[in-house]
Amino acid sequence: MTARMSDSELALFRRYVADLSGISLDEGKRYLLESRLDGLLQQEHCATFTELYGRARAGADKALERRIVDAVSTNETFFFRDPKTFELIKHKLVPDLLGAAVQKSVKIWSAASSTGQEAYSVAMVLKEILFDLRSSQISILGTDISEAAVNAANRGEFTALELARGLDPKLQAKHFQKVAGTQRIADELRGICRFRVDNLLAPRTEGPFDIILCRNVLYYFSPEDRLRVVNNLLGRLKKTGALIVGATESLLGVTDRVRRLAFHDATYYQPIN
Repeated sequence: MTARMSDSELALFRRYVADLSGISLDEGKRYLLESRLDGLLQQEHCATFTELYGRARAGADKALERRIVDAVSTNETFFFRDPKTFELIKHKLVPDLLGAAVQKSVKIWSAASSTGQEAYSVAMVLKEILFDLRSSQISILGTDISEAAVNAANRGEFTALELARGLDPKLQAKHFQKVAGTQRIADELRGICRFRVDNLLAPRTEGPFDIILCRNVLYYFSPEDRLRVVNNLLGRLKKTGALIVGATESLLGVTDRVRRLAFHDATYYQPIN
């Protein structure tokens, strides 16, 4: 049976999670915290959530702190999530970049990249455009606050169920190979992607990037932290670059530093110089 969290414990962990990650959990997320932290409660042999909090807060065990972040992070992702985004990259953003005689490189940041499906989807799109990825300088950086998600992304191995979510079977046959019961993405695509742990509220990631994807994550932040994250992203985006957020998200009302642009049914944002 899942352990129950008191009102005071809920308040403690809401503040603690916000301090660690910026994730803003409302009071209705009690069951989410209970269910996701219950395993840690048992593993750490803690009688209460207060004891678990105290052990993590003491700071002696950074691994426990990371495991708490991993537990509460929502790593919902799948290949080619919102196909219009990838049509935008394929038919508008990358051709515009490489069509300029002065530019032979593309630098992309998949912020809040989870287990890597977004970054690898972009890599497959670039392969379709360029055929030979060595013909241009291509780099895709994926970052996430969850160390477990980043480790999974770096492995580049996916189950049949993960591949079935959004990935065309033709692309699977073309870009993946069977390895020990899983499917591993081709080395050519893995070679242009790298992943590391980072916090969008205080990112170590440096730009400038041509394209930044930060999708389906901004609504997890408070309004104040949402603006802080957007400013951090814009500070790492080229003046002619593109910032892409989730299909149900908007930067209107968040910042006046961008203009909203559209390509067919896809939208993106550029900095106002």
